[in-house]
Amino acid sequence: MRMIAFSVLLLFIASCAPQSAVTADSQLFVSDLVFEPAELDMGSVREGEKAIGYLRIRNAGHSMEQITEMRTSCGCSVAEPEDRVLMPGGFTRVRITIDTFAKQDRVRKWVELVDGKGRRSRAILYLKVLPNPHLDASARSIFDGQCAACHFDPASGKRQGAAIYRAVCSMCHGENAGGAYAPALRGHRDKDTLGALIAHGTGSRHMPGFARSEGGPLEPAQIRALADWLAGLDDQPR
Repeated sequence: MRMIAFSVLLLFIASCAPQSAVTADSQLFVSDLVFEPAELDMGSVREGEKAIGYLRIRNAGHSMEQITEMRTSCGCSVAEPEDRVLMPGGFTRVRITIDTFAKQDRVRKWVELVDGKGRRSRAILYLKVLPNPHLDASARSIFDGQCAACHFDPASGKRQGAAIYRAVCSMCHGENAGGAYAPALRGHRDKDTLGALIAHGTGSRHMPGFARSEGGPLEPAQIRALADWLAGLDDQPR
């Protein structure tokens, strides 16, 4: 009897103990509103054209759910659901539009919803951007319009090289400058050369000058801080 009572006590204590952080976090980030499919191939499109695709959001739960917010990985992507309140088993269609200006090759984006309980669901988007020679004479810049939300605005107030890099460089050159859509920047130790490239660009719309004098977001002190950080990357662990 004592053993049974002890076992019951342990069971009671376990049931009253707080859930682990992993379980709590997983509940926060998994909504009953789910994307179908969870990954969408949006095909190929020429640079500068709009890539358009459609996802479905289904309410897989047993109660009414509301989409309170739609988020995308960057300002060039827009997600528009037809309905925001879904009954159990109900679904709605989401139109995805991606501005492909200044993008190259294979591109990966995401779209995310937030429900009324603060839980999230996410879908991954893929597309291939093909060259478009008609854009060579375009006066448009990645610092204009919706693109500014990723390539211009986040630099404001940043003073440390790493913070500046994360704000306006990492989405193209990858985490820790390891390369992504744009080449890796590790292995370049000449601060003057790096600073000149950052300030004045390469002459391509894909890498314009980021200096204020060139229409970009960075002050001279920010360019120096970024160049110093990049030049010292190989002395830091990956």
